[in-house]
Amino acid sequence: MTTWALAQDARRFAAVIACIAFAAAIAGCGGNSNVHSIPAPASITGNWGLTANLTSGGTVPIDVYLTSNAGSVSGIAYGPAATDNVCVANGCCGSPLGFFSGVALTGTVDASGNLKLGTPSTASNPAFAMTGTVSGSTLSNGSFTLSGTCNTQGTIAGIEYPPLDGTYIGTLTSQVTGQSFTMSITLSQSSAPNASGYLNLYETATVTGYPCIPSGTAMPVIVSSTYLGNYFSFPLSLSSGGLLDQVGTLSTNGKTLGMDYSFPESGSSCSDDYGSGTLTLQ
Repeated sequence: MTTWALAQDARRFAAVIACIAFAAAIAGCGGNSNVHSIPAPASITGNWGLTANLTSGGTVPIDVYLTSNAGSVSGIAYGPAATDNVCVANGCCGSPLGFFSGVALTGTVDASGNLKLGTPSTASNPAFAMTGTVSGSTLSNGSFTLSGTCNTQGTIAGIEYPPLDGTYIGTLTSQVTGQSFTMSITLSQSSAPNASGYLNLYETATVTGYPCIPSGTAMPVIVSSTYLGNYFSFPLSLSSGGLLDQVGTLSTNGKTLGMDYSFPESGSSCSDDYGSGTLTLQ
């Protein structure tokens, strides 16, 4: 074979080797494709208590159960009934964020927990928009704007509260008579909010040492009992037909209930009694 022919064969062999190497790089070793997966959006479904800090001064709580699904987020938010001491720079006072009474929020969250939520302006409500970063049970680096009759803005932070499940036992003391009694209450919450955006509460309670309720009587929590943010309300149904109203807040770690009670039933020595106390998770 001539020298020229040998050179041609060498060039053809080198070209074949280069093609094989390129194909292997494309296909990957062992035939696996080199495809990068796209990170899934963060799941932030849970019961959130937010705190809006107005640049003009003052703070406003906003409670909302957020449901996230494939990056889409929604919830029904509730704020304070009134915040009369909060005023914004344009002189609008009263409750700039008090319009949160069943306001539907929608938005998005990405794989890094970057959250965007808001609601468009309507005839009765101004437009609200917020951003923040969710990591675990904390929302940080948040900000918000409120445009409309009461324009305002500020920062916003939040915490996800644990489920209100389990048995809590503690002592309540009457602010009328000074008498104390023991309450044991077993609670469980619904797995998802109701149509109004609240979590329903269920289960029963027993009271020992309260003069108008027989000791050991099991009192069911009625259907209107709710939980949102860290605030709960569960009226207890009495055999007499009356109610023992319970309201309060859950600690951030879910271990304690700070509770206020009232006994509005008439015709007994406990009429118009009220008091407070703390119950601890067992």
